[in-house]
Amino acid sequence: MSELKIEKELVEKLRLGNEMAFELIFHRSKGKLKGFLTKVLPAGEDAESVLQEVYLKVWQNKRSIKTNKSFETYLFAIARNMVIDLMRKRYHQQKYLEELFYHLQKEEPAAEDTPLASVSYSALEKKVFESIEKLPPQRQKIFKLNRIDGLTYKEIAQKLDISENTVDSQMRSSLAFLRKEMKFFLNLLFFMYL
Repeated sequence: MSELKIEKELVEKLRLGNEMAFELIFHRSKGKLKGFLTKVLPAGEDAESVLQEVYLKVWQNKRSIKTNKSFETYLFAIARNMVIDLMRKRYHQQKYLEELFYHLQKEEPAAEDTPLASVSYSALEKKVFESIEKLPPQRQKIFKLNRIDGLTYKEIAQKLDISENTVDSQMRSSLAFLRKEMKFFLNLLFFMYL
């Protein structure tokens, strides 16, 4: 039996929810897919966890797999889209932190011996994410979708099935809280350096 025919039979069984077929597909394709992910993912990203997400998505969408098309092409398209999403999230997260860092520097005096001058970017990043985790769950979700994933208020409203006004008011509350948290953080640093 040809490789193509074996793949087609396995995919057909997978579509019907056959776990053994899914396992066989996983073992047949994971090496090549992990090699691809290792090459294209940015440094610091875990290829293994993305690999698991790809196969999870395959299992969740098994009924929509087309048996008349190349399964490998389908698999790599999912992986490519996940890498793109991950990089877009990373870009938005980086952009947000850079803007925050810039605004905080503007609020502090420009002298070299100010507390902010001695704060590393990573310390600030850590503090920001700790502060975000203090937000109520819904507010936290809205904030992350906007500032880290880069979604618009309209997109967030549609995704969470809430009004744009709710998104706007939740974002205002989040930003006010984070400004207060960061001000406290900077004041604490200031007293530590006195």
